[in-house]
Amino acid sequence: MQIGVPVSHAQVQRQLPVNGKRGTTGNSLPLPQVIIGRETLTLAPGAVIYDTDNRTIVHGSLPTGAAVLYQITSGGQIQRIYILRPDEKARLDQAKK
Repeated sequence: MQIGVPVSHAQVQRQLPVNGKRGTTGNSLPLPQVIIGRETLTLAPGAVIYDTDNRTIVHGSLPTGAAVLYQITSGGQIQRIYILRPDEKARLDQAKK
């Protein structure tokens, strides 16, 4: 790579789970609790949170008021949380129709 040459990064479309639930994050709570919508839910051991760039983040970095898609285990705990980008929200809204 040459110095001074801008590098562009294409945003890859993520494969979001089809069985995910949508919601909005609430105020932060101590680990392993999270608020999504009006529910207080528990993160499963080994749960993963993905930011809008598909990087993993820690529980304390989960922003308040973020649109998310999340997966629940058979035991009712959250296994994965995906913070949605505007294009992903639009795509999911369109798929609902």
